[in-house]
Amino acid sequence: MMNQNKFLDLISSQTLLADGAMGTMLHARGVGFDKCFDELNITNPAAVGEIHREYIEAGAQLIITNTFGANRFKLSKHGLQEDVKEINSKGVELAKRVVAASFKEVLVAGDVGPLGVRIAPYGRVQLEDAREAFAEQIQALADAGADLVLIETFSDLYEIKEAIKAARDVCDLPVVASVTFTRDDRTVLGDNPTKVARVLNEAGADVIGVNCSGGPAQLLRILKQMSQTVPDGKFWVKPNAGWPEQVGGRIMYPADAEYFADYALSFRDVGACIVG
Repeated sequence: MMNQNKFLDLISSQTLLADGAMGTMLHARGVGFDKCFDELNITNPAAVGEIHREYIEAGAQLIITNTFGANRFKLSKHGLQEDVKEINSKGVELAKRVVAASFKEVLVAGDVGPLGVRIAPYGRVQLEDAREAFAEQIQALADAGADLVLIETFSDLYEIKEAIKAARDVCDLPVVASVTFTRDDRTVLGDNPTKVARVLNEAGADVIGVNCSGGPAQLLRILKQMSQTVPDGKFWVKPNAGWPEQVGGRIMYPADAEYFADYALSFRDVGACIVG
């Protein structure tokens, strides 16, 4: 496992290139959205490993484990709630094997997504129960040797705060916390980038950011607001590919590499230390 200070040192001096979507790539290989992608770490590791390998060959300096939905609540929909530890451990071990075979210096981020249930005060799942579920998953990722914890694609600030707290409770790995926004530059629950940046920073995340949402133009706009709110912060940004967005009065479909490369430089200039 990479020393946590090594990761923080790296992002203080350079912008790292992270990989892209895992679920989208698995679906493109014929895996239905009704299937449990996380279980493939056990049942079809070759498919997951091949995607990791392709991302590394494309230049990714950080790859993300196939564990986005590997918490007890989401896994219970597939009858796999007792396999949280195994699925998460296999996800990290698989990614690390691919990294070792590449003979490159590549980081492995243990991926943690939302629980897939509403938590208090918006739902019936209590905060302590949510934190326990996150702790179970993050402990498995940390024990298996992840270099950092990536908490991503959240829209509920209450929920992401519990995930950050859980990470701090069970390990000393660096924590990246990232939120997704709707087209009006607010979360589904109505929070703007300024509030999101402040909450994530106060919750103790080492890196804060935005992922998915719309295309690069929207995320650059959001990132600017977040960096103004936390001027000394470190930021992660990972836009959707191929998502239509309005740029200079024109509707753009940002799917080509040149379009993303231009925005990657802009992200870096605004303060992004990780771009995916």
